Amino acid sequence: MELGKNAQRKPPINSDMVLLDIVEKYAITKKVFTKYDSVAGECILCYNLFDRLKDVISKYNLNGEKLLSELNSVI
Repeated sequence: MELGKNAQRKPPINSDMVLLDIVEKYAITKKVFTKYDSVAGECILCYNLFDRLKDVISKYNLNGEKLLSELNSVI
């Protein structure tokens, strides 16, 4: 089944994904996570590699929409 021209496709990276799956599939996203380390006050990938992105967003009170947009824009 083909999507119509106006149909929206789900971005490759979404908040239900585990961080390890994201960086394994899209290694370039490491630089985005590293950028957010200063906001989180610690290394996000070091301490949350097996957590879902939405849980990390909540844990560190990050702007989830912005983070998702940045992650998807680099891939």
